[in-house]
Amino acid sequence: MIRSGEVWKHTGASLARILVGFGAAVGIAVLMGLAAFLWRPARTVVQDALAILNATSVFVWIVIALIWFGLSSWAPIFTTFMITLPVVASNLVEGVSNVDRRLLEMGDVYRLSGGEKFRAIVVPSIVPYLIAGMKVGFGLALKVSVIAEIFGVTTGIGYIMNYSREILATQMVFVWALVMILIMLVTDKLVFDAASRRLTRWR
Repeated sequence: MIRSGEVWKHTGASLARILVGFGAAVGIAVLMGLAAFLWRPARTVVQDALAILNATSVFVWIVIALIWFGLSSWAPIFTTFMITLPVVASNLVEGVSNVDRRLLEMGDVYRLSGGEKFRAIVVPSIVPYLIAGMKVGFGLALKVSVIAEIFGVTTGIGYIMNYSREILATQMVFVWALVMILIMLVTDKLVFDAASRRLTRWR
């Protein structure tokens, strides 16, 4: 697989879809967290919306994605987005709820501007929640994207695993499962753990 380049082709295709869907989910989650922090009534609305999204099965989103986007790469991208958004956003909203109000009051005493308080107090408080949510969300994104790739696309880990199953190449299914495990291990160590260590020192 490595010599033929097949592993890079299908792994790259899956990662590209994951990065688009997961990246969009992180961006929207940050906006939802900011809304929950800046406007208290929005927090209830966001929490209710996240509860609904969390309760929706991945297969529901796959079916909706196939109806809306057909047999294209946008189906796994959309499914990844809808499944990972509530995970990351829920963590951020929890982080917003746990910002120490006494520190904000201290910022008022020292006459810090709104931007200074946000940068010096709010961001350091919620960043650990964001990293934790992204770590869990990325693992979920990988699994969900692989499931969604079984339907309609012709590249990606999910597609090639399903093809291997159809031709009864059981050993190939296990090899691609190993590829998924390696992706998660490398991402955890080189991205999320490294980011967590750097942010801890920054705080």
